[in-house]
Amino acid sequence: MVLYAIAGWVVIEVASTILPGLNLPDWTITLVIVLVALGFIVAIMLAWAFDLGSDGLHRTSAEPSQAEPPVAVSSQAVAQSATEIEPAPDSASTTATTNRDDRRDDRRSIAVLPFENMSGDAENEYFSDGIAEEILNLLVKLPQLRVASRTSSFVFKGQKVDIPQVAEKLNVGTVLEGSVRRAGDRVRITAQLIEVATDSHLWSETYDRELKDVFAIQDDIARSIVAALEVTLTPRDRRALQYVATENTQAYDYYLRGRRYFYEFTRRQFHNAIRMFKKAIEQDPNYALAYAGMADAYSLLYQWADSSEENIRRANEASIKAITLDPDSAEANSARGTALAISGKHEEAERAYETAILLNPAQWESYFFYGRDCLAQGKFEKAARLFSEAARLNPDDYQAPGFLAMAYEQLGRDADKVKTNELFLDTIEKYIDLHPDDSRALAFGAYALAETGNVERARDWAARALEASTDEPAIIYNIGCLHCLLGEHDTAIDYLERSVEHGYGHRRWLENDSDLAALRDIPRFQALLDRMD
Repeated sequence: MVLYAIAGWVVIEVASTILPGLNLPDWTITLVIVLVALGFIVAIMLAWAFDLGSDGLHRTSAEPSQAEPPVAVSSQAVAQSATEIEPAPDSASTTATTNRDDRRDDRRSIAVLPFENMSGDAENEYFSDGIAEEILNLLVKLPQLRVASRTSSFVFKGQKVDIPQVAEKLNVGTVLEGSVRRAGDRVRITAQLIEVATDSHLWSETYDRELKDVFAIQDDIARSIVAALEVTLTPRDRRALQYVATENTQAYDYYLRGRRYFYEFTRRQFHNAIRMFKKAIEQDPNYALAYAGMADAYSLLYQWADSSEENIRRANEASIKAITLDPDSAEANSARGTALAISGKHEEAERAYETAILLNPAQWESYFFYGRDCLAQGKFEKAARLFSEAARLNPDDYQAPGFLAMAYEQLGRDADKVKTNELFLDTIEKYIDLHPDDSRALAFGAYALAETGNVERARDWAARALEASTDEPAIIYNIGCLHCLLGEHDTAIDYLERSVEHGYGHRRWLENDSDLAALRDIPRFQALLDRMD
């Protein structure tokens, strides 16, 4: 159309210049203009009906062009869509191509193993773990890849791993492993991407840089993986890989320390995490992820250890700041959801969690904490769906299957509960083999053991949990649930009262916990709930 308009304008200009010199009537110029205009209309109709391509002129297809897929579409959905539109092979010659495509699709599933700390200082573990986690977080943003969850991959931390076995367990076709050596302001990072099917290196690189270049290194590793896996990036994907939460390496360092403390889920470590997040914010006042981490720590501190109004206020302030700084952050929206949930604003919390899931469908924390809020409200059907998705995303996490079994019990789905409890117990046994002193896991597992009739071992795990955490409210609470299951109701309430005295403050959870159903008509239990008001 543009070319026609230019050509028409040239014809009119030439006619206006030449025709008067030929002593032709004035209306001839008008005729030329009319003919050019009529030709423009014909050109529009032809352009609408036909396309000119490398294969010649052909009629325009009736199918509308497909827009860029929305950010919320999962990698599974993308793969399914690709399968649905792929034409069926019509000859034996397509077999090799199909095999190559299948192999390419298999390669697009990846696990990022924790990078080995080569610094000779155990204190630097958080840094090497953080490097791997940040690379994983970058890859998760790409819907073309299926990335094993952090918890699933990090269960192999500290082990001498066999790559084929790891790949089989995590159901991936490629594995990224590496090492980090940090000395002062220098960092040496080695990474290699391994294709499991051929036991070959698709890519490897060693970076010897200043610490300030760590973000560029992470970005380069992610881009190299994308290139090795033959992934075509959309403009949105490229922007996602370019995003850097902070350019301040000291702030980043404090943030990594804070997240490491947070995931231990104890009162002391929540306080340590908050301190690290505050230090990160001092270095970079616009660090949204640090505010989100601080909000999470205050929220869980309120629920599990210190039910003060001050913790609610701080959780809300930090989560609002995180959202203000980065409204497109899944972590910030999830943190906002949890802060709203502990404030009793459940409808607003639901919107925040849903936004977090839309922004990053592979972030299991959003499903997990959203599910906990639904369980606390008695929304058991929705809680079951959320915990089921959390367990799918993070198959090595023992918590989601445990809560899923609780939801099934409330729904009267006994067969599903039995099946889920088996999964829960199997998962937690493997976890405790690797983390024998984790008091939270021991307390969770003790209840599952008792449910299966292994009471003696359940009591042993409970004793070990209490020995490791004598004053941890959430641990004491879970031991109370165990004694309720065993029919020792007075002892159960003793532990629940002790838990509340130490700061446990999640009243709605206590009120709706199916593990405590047998206590609800006991006056001491009702009095405990009244005190929590």
